[in-house]
Amino acid sequence: MRINRKTNSCLNCGFTLDRIYNYCPNCGQGNHDDNVSFGTLVGDFFSTYFAIDSKFGKTVKPFFLKPGYLTNQYISGKRATYAHPIRLYLIISIFYFFMVTIAAHNLADENDGESAIKTSNTFDILNGVAGLNDSTARLITKSMTGRQRSLLKNELDDKDLEELRGFLSTLDTTSQLKIRTSIGDSIADSLQIFKPDSLYLLKTKKSASIKEKDEDLDDEDEFIVSRINTVRVKELDKDYELTDEQIYDSLNLGELGYFDKRMAIQTIRVTRADNDQIVSYIVKNFPLMMLVLIPIFALILKLLYIRRNQLYIKHLVHALHLHTFAYFTYGIFILITFFIVTHEEIGEVINLIGFVIVSVYAFISFLRVYKQHWFKTLIKFNIVGAIYCFSIFLFFLLEMVVSLLLF
Repeated sequence: MRINRKTNSCLNCGFTLDRIYNYCPNCGQGNHDDNVSFGTLVGDFFSTYFAIDSKFGKTVKPFFLKPGYLTNQYISGKRATYAHPIRLYLIISIFYFFMVTIAAHNLADENDGESAIKTSNTFDILNGVAGLNDSTARLITKSMTGRQRSLLKNELDDKDLEELRGFLSTLDTTSQLKIRTSIGDSIADSLQIFKPDSLYLLKTKKSASIKEKDEDLDDEDEFIVSRINTVRVKELDKDYELTDEQIYDSLNLGELGYFDKRMAIQTIRVTRADNDQIVSYIVKNFPLMMLVLIPIFALILKLLYIRRNQLYIKHLVHALHLHTFAYFTYGIFILITFFIVTHEEIGEVINLIGFVIVSVYAFISFLRVYKQHWFKTLIKFNIVGAIYCFSIFLFFLLEMVVSLLLF
């Protein structure tokens, strides 16, 4: 409720006012005085919009210690004593999404230089190998399959050229020839990373088929995103001040339709962006996504308990209380794992404890709100959990795709 500091006279026209007047009968201006300290205004804001008052104080204990109690009290009509479910949700969600944003930015900083789409780091395995420049290293790894790159990463312990030679000698002849063709004969010979005798015998027979195979990868029927050479995009972005359209022209993708061209330019834009920019854009839409999911969660409850003929509002209030508790718990555990506990394995255990706490709380809440046998409730609880987890996964993928398309 808005706090009104009434005056004895209108601040606009000076008309004498009675304290019961909310507005001046002479000029119509509101009868309130906002000429107060900044601290008072901040206190008024929280009191007005977040109800940090006796209601909130009375809500805290049953909210944490009596799962389902607030839902039952609200549905039974006892609503003036406790904080409204939506206000409680808003207060806790601000804390939770703030922690999620900080955690996401920390993860982005730890992996700085990588992109949401496969970028140059995928091909940087050989960086640091003595006697091998960065350009040749990328050409070698880019000519490999994903499995070969994974094996190379595991084998290359000392970043030694001899280790690279040994690994390449284990590849099949076709793979070796493809790499040699990519880096050129003179470089391959100078590095002595192949046994050229057997390769030269096959080169004239194999090079044409390999060239055709490479051209097939750029076939117009292939999805445009997979045709973008992200390594080349990163190199152009690093070495030249080019627009997204100029980089697109440099990739020589051929004639594309309007949709494919837009997708290609958007892929280039995302590839050029750093992790922090992408994470910021995705995370800022996360609260809205979760707000949309709460009514869906309530609908799942409605369908599972449809034979009980309960109003949808009951399930919605229950969903709000459960999400509020989950947000608070996960927010606290994010705070602990990211800023207090630095050991990764301990952090995983702490996160597991948080998940168990939320699950137990939700199960007890189900028992008390819907008042069914524990075994039947357990079955429905797991069904709700499975459907809702799938919904979160689906919506998160959708949110990421939309965010990347609009980035």
